[in-house]
Amino acid sequence: MSPDGSSAASGQVVRHGAPLARLASFIVVLLVVYASLYPFTGWVDVGVPAFAYLRAPWPQYWVGSEIIANVAAYLPVGALFVWALYPACRGLVAVAATVVFCAALSGMLEALQTYLPNRIASNVDLAANVAGALLGALVGTATASRLIGDGALARWRHRWFAPEAGSALILAALWIFMQIPRQPMLFGTGELWLLLGDWAALPSEFMGELWSPTPGQRIIAEQFCTGAAVVAVSMLLLHVARPVPARGILPAALVMCAILVKAALQPLAVPAQAPGAWITVGSVIGVAGGLVLATGFAYLKPSWQRSLGIAALCVQLGIVNLFPSDQYFDTTASMARTGWLHLESLTLGLSVIWPLAALFSLARRRFA
Repeated sequence: MSPDGSSAASGQVVRHGAPLARLASFIVVLLVVYASLYPFTGWVDVGVPAFAYLRAPWPQYWVGSEIIANVAAYLPVGALFVWALYPACRGLVAVAATVVFCAALSGMLEALQTYLPNRIASNVDLAANVAGALLGALVGTATASRLIGDGALARWRHRWFAPEAGSALILAALWIFMQIPRQPMLFGTGELWLLLGDWAALPSEFMGELWSPTPGQRIIAEQFCTGAAVVAVSMLLLHVARPVPARGILPAALVMCAILVKAALQPLAVPAQAPGAWITVGSVIGVAGGLVLATGFAYLKPSWQRSLGIAALCVQLGIVNLFPSDQYFDTTASMARTGWLHLESLTLGLSVIWPLAALFSLARRRFA
């Protein structure tokens, strides 16, 4: 039996597919649909055929950053779709199947945008999406045999994580990208009012009537919020990790990835905000303190890690939803405009759902 669960007989290796890639591919497709049709309201028949955009001439004015955004949006779809097909479908056949699927998906979504007044169906967007899918498919084809089945990634996953770690790994990967939107406190996901409406903001408003925090108190609150977030996501990942001696580096690696993504993409997603505005005294101390705790907790029993993860998530959600809002942040946030179309709305929505999904994942295994 090979390390990834494949068996070999008579010198032949039995290659297995990648359930994690299939699940991730499904989730990414759902995210693309969400981003393409957001806000799902105001549908109207404008008297134009749904696919009329295909015959439209090349636009006189176009924005390079939007084309790059469309290519970037479909690149992971292409790669994940090829990995999801492996090993049943490989090589040029997998590339062709991926491009056809992504072209059909993008074409249908662009057609539906014809009926959304705040969206514009565009053949340029369709071409950029297909180009991104093709690039992703080529990357996926070039790496599939090394990453899946008997490849290096499968061996690493088996060596470091339990077989049931798939959902936790996907949630940890999503957490990294949830940090791109504006945040009143670093890593402070879970603002319920963003998803549930103004009534969910009533507790914070009530607290604001009773107490007006000083700048120093806001710094302390961010320290606890950021530190709790680091501990929570680390426990989510570590409770499904195998007892590898070096597993203590996982929290630092996860946080480093999130900071790099935030530093690279937030200036593009939120051009109205200063690139380093999220680097504050509270965030720095919170990250440092959270990493110290998470690294120490890395060697506890999984049952303890699940309990600590649930407690840390509750602390983070409590601070984010109960601490009085920062009027300066609210004002600057309302003036900011996303540079990547509706992707900010997508990441903001997911940032609300993420801690609830993580709580469910930890609690389900804690009380199973």
